[in-house]
Formats: sequence, structure tokens, C-alpha cells
Amino acid sequence: MTFQDRLVSTSFRGPGFDHIRLVAAIIVLLHHCRGLQYPDIRDDPLLHYSAGFMDFGRFAVVIFFAISGFLVTPGLVRTGSAVDYAVHRIIRIFPGLIVNVVLTILVLGPILTTFTLASYFSDPHTYLYAKNISTLTVRYLPGVVSADGNPPIINGALWTLHFEVLCYIVLGLFGAFGLLSRRTFFLALWCVSYAVYIAVSISPAFANVMFERLSTFVSLFVYFGSGVLLYLFRTRIPFSPVWAGAALALLLAALPLGGGPIVMPICLPYLMMFCGLSALPAKMPLKHDLSYGVYLIHALVLAAFGLTFPNMHIWWIGAAAIFVVTLVLAYVSWIFVEGPALKQKKALSKWVHRRIDSVMPPVRACDRAQAPAAE
Repeated sequence: MTFQDRLVSTSFRGPGFDHIRLVAAIIVLLHHCRGLQYPDIRDDPLLHYSAGFMDFGRFAVVIFFAISGFLVTPGLVRTGSAVDYAVHRIIRIFPGLIVNVVLTILVLGPILTTFTLASYFSDPHTYLYAKNISTLTVRYLPGVVSADGNPPIINGALWTLHFEVLCYIVLGLFGAFGLLSRRTFFLALWCVSYAVYIAVSISPAFANVMFERLSTFVSLFVYFGSGVLLYLFRTRIPFSPVWAGAALALLLAALPLGGGPIVMPICLPYLMMFCGLSALPAKMPLKHDLSYGVYLIHALVLAAFGLTFPNMHIWWIGAAAIFVVTLVLAYVSWIFVEGPALKQKKALSKWVHRRIDSVMPPVRACDRAQAPAAE
């Protein structure tokens, strides 16, 4: 059985992906909560096991990127419409993000700031935080300070959204120019990013000459690209528990020996896609996809908890309280923001197409012409 066979048998709906993404979001939450007790949250068991290569927080993030690459590619390949692809990506990312940022400025900031409300709302740095809506991160709010006098990071998890959007743009450009039907082009791009990723990971001298933003993008795109390739080459890649077991064994063996940069971008995405397409994780089905809400909201709850209870230094107790509050707020976000927004994606796509038709008919015609060649 290949990945294509398994996709057909599941009607192209991986039954376990929502579970995996929720677990990954919870891992990020727990990772950040370690900051209640430990000065360096990166100093965790996985960082030691992997010979300093990857902590649990980054591990969860690359899982998100790999799964994202695999799940967003089918629609673009099937329709060939870069417009639909862009609309669907925007409507998944930005409604929740916008509400998150606006409520942070208007509700959480005034509650946590040491400034008067007049001073807080008249400070231009308050509104600079709105820059997060563009996925360019601003981490602080005026007057929000810890007991030691230092400003806490308000929502440190938002930094990954910028690079996720960049990955979407790269894939969208491939789709817009009809290159996804020529899989070797994307494979070549991925091979370049894989080589750069290894070089940055194992050579400090090479890492020093790379722009930090580019280095970070490559370190995440290599996983996103792996997910894309698993879909593009789905008819040739076996869906096999033997392959999954071998990937897991290779990963566990290579990490402590310093081989993480070499094996992780290949083995981890395969494992995640195998689990996502397997029936076992879905024995307890999830009615709502809370992973994005948990990811967006948990850092805000953590910041509020840390400022309200500055003497709480047992991280797992804090994590339990933060998890419960975050899960409730993530559910509210899904019911009132994310879910309703996603229901409008087809209508919004049609509206955008009509607008393009009215002002740029040739562009719309070109977009249609690419659809038959997408598969």
C-alpha cells in the first residue's frame, strides 16, 4: 500500500492529524511552562538526548510545519488555483490571530500593565503590538513588567506564524506557475534547503555567515517541504508500519550521535504522516480542531499566570492550571472565531474570483487554465 492508496481509503481525510496537532500544541504549552521553574526552557531532556540539536518546543513546531506541508498541498494540486489556496490559508491563519492580538491589546494589556489606563492607551508602543497581525512579532506591552522589573514576553509563540506564511507563499508560487505538476522542481528546492539546513546545524562558521531570519526559515521550510514531497510523491512512497518502525529506530539511534540534522527532516515527517493517516489515533475522534487555538492562546495565559503568581515555581502545577484555562479559551475561539470563519472560505473564494474577473479577466483565465495540469 502506498500513501495514495491510504489517502483514497480515508477519502483524503487523515483521521489522526487533528490529534497529532493538538498533542504538538500541548507539548509547546508544557515546554513554555517550564519557564516558571527553569531559567532556560530549552534545557530539557530532548535537548540532552539529541546532543544539543533540538528541544521539545522546536520538536513540536517542526511537527506542525511537516503536517502543514502535507495537508495544504492537495487543494493546490487538485484545483491549480493559487487564489483559492491563498484565500483558504488566510482564512485559517488570520481571523484567530487578529482576535488574539486585538484582545491582548484591549483586555489583557490593561489588566496586566502597571501604567494608568490613560498612559497605557496613549503610549504608541501599545498599538505597535498590533504589528503581530502581520506576523512580524512585537513581544512587549508598555507597563507590563515582572516582579524583577523586566518586561515579560507577551506571546512568544507568534514568531512561527511569520515563517509558516513564508512557506505558504513559496508553495503558492510553485502552484501559481504550474510547477507542482513537475515534482522534481520542488524536490530540487527541498534538496538545497536540506543541504543548507545540515550545514547550518553542524557548522558554526557557516551559520555565522547566514542571515538569522534566512537560517530560521530554512530550518522550518525543510520540514514543511518534506510534508509537501510526501504528498507529491504519494504514489511511490509506501504506507508501511515497517517503514515507520525503521524511521523511528533510525531517529532514536541518530539523535544522541549528533545525526539529528541529517535524519530528522526525513524520518520525522514520514512518521507524522503515517500516524496521521492511521486509524489508531482517531479511535477517539475530535469534533473540533483546537490545536491552533491552544498554540495562539497558551502563551498569553502563561504570561498572565506568571505575573499574577510570581512565586509559583513548580512548573507542572502551573502548567496544569494554564492547560485548563487555555483549552477552554481555545474551544471558545473555535466556536466563535475559527469555525465560523472556515465555513466562509468557499464563499470568500467565490467573491475574490468575481472581483478578479471584474478587474483582471486575463489573470482569472490564466488561473483556470492551470487547473487541468495540476494533477
